[in-house]
Amino acid sequence: MAKILAALVLTAMAASHAHSTEESSFEAFQPIWTDNEIALSRVTVLTFNSGEVGVHAVLATCDSNRIMSDYGPQQRNAAFEVGLRTEVTFNSNREPPLFGDTLRVILRATKPPGDLEDHSYSTIIAATVQCVLLNAAQSPAIKFVALRVDGDGYRKYGGVFATAQFRNGPRKREFKDP
Repeated sequence: MAKILAALVLTAMAASHAHSTEESSFEAFQPIWTDNEIALSRVTVLTFNSGEVGVHAVLATCDSNRIMSDYGPQQRNAAFEVGLRTEVTFNSNREPPLFGDTLRVILRATKPPGDLEDHSYSTIIAATVQCVLLNAAQSPAIKFVALRVDGDGYRKYGGVFATAQFRNGPRKREFKDP
């Protein structure tokens, strides 16, 4: 009888542990390559992490993905393809890990590829910045994004941005070279 009781307790503990590590999903905007433009598109991301969805979405901005096209699944995230990376500076003393109501983000744009054919690096950075702001705006706690863009000639895309104007989605969905 003691063995059965012990087995039941261990099963219950395992079940409660599995409950705390369940997979969940969220959507993140990413700059997606098309033949004619860079389009801001929502992609679904699966995670075992919990916390502010805006923080996780910002980190997913430059991640690889697979989207369906007429040619099957393809990696179309322009930010990922050109090597852009997002980093978040966490305030370890708070949950959510913000600095007041501000999320600190670094966009690493340090080495533009030499073989861009259809779109300029500047256009891809501009579209990626919009995705970062849209992604951060998913969390009501994030009122501002302090964005630093690391890379020669691209710092002008950084600044402190209010997220309120991005809460209803993008005002501009397509980015093309002039």
